Amino acid sequence: MHLNRLIKCNDLNVMFLSSPGHGAPATLSNSYLEGHYSEIYPDRSADERGMLKLFRAFSSPGGIGSHCTPETPGSIHEGGELGYSLSHAFGAAFDNPDLIVATMVGDGEAETGPLVTS
Repeated sequence: MHLNRLIKCNDLNVMFLSSPGHGAPATLSNSYLEGHYSEIYPDRSADERGMLKLFRAFSSPGGIGSHCTPETPGSIHEGGELGYSLSHAFGAAFDNPDLIVATMVGDGEAETGPLVTS
């Protein structure tokens, strides 16, 4: 959320990458707090009723996945495989020299071989 404030204030070209595993709560909460999630899913509005629906759906059968899934607004990487967020960030930065790439590496991801290789 704070990064988003910097982006808006300074018109920065930034991409945020979170680990695909349990980094989903951070991605979901930021998307919800800035209003983008409710634009995609209007029944999960920024009021008590919408919040309750969002919270009850999280990590429940047929609801919102605990990992980043294709239904997560802005998600370009499906969850389930850990260790790749840092290598994705390197690739994004090398392909786009004017892009600032902010990456969140989760604890489970930090224990994987692909992260060590990155």
